[in-house]
Amino acid sequence: AEHEKPGIFYGFPLLPTEQFGGPIGLKLAHHLHGAATDPDSVNRTVTRADEAALIEVLEKFIPGAYASTLALKTCLYTNTPDENFILDFAPGQPNVVIACGFSGHGFKFASVVGEIMADLAMKGTTQQPIGFLNAKRFS
Repeated sequence: AEHEKPGIFYGFPLLPTEQFGGPIGLKLAHHLHGAATDPDSVNRTVTRADEAALIEVLEKFIPGAYASTLALKTCLYTNTPDENFILDFAPGQPNVVIACGFSGHGFKFASVVGEIMADLAMKGTTQQPIGFLNAKRFS
């Protein structure tokens, strides 16, 4: 969603309580680039300002949807500079395939990534158009 603040705000429904044991509500997030960090030492403190930014965006786009905050967490994931993942052979290792840098959205592509990686590992090629996902684009 476009907003005055840097980054992208997004959200989706939480799974229903009766099936999955969790609360009914919305998960809201702020996708924002930061400095490279070590997951063992990153500051995971979520501030009131972080919470306020999420509530502000929710109220702007879905007025009246906010009731209360259930939890606040810092989530980390790997990003490539262009936010597209890498599907390729390891440099100098034609028998090793790599899939990484999913930039927080790779899970949506798990089934096709699995097929592509199986093709590359077993056949050395794939019918899928993956040229734009090769590691060489960052050399």
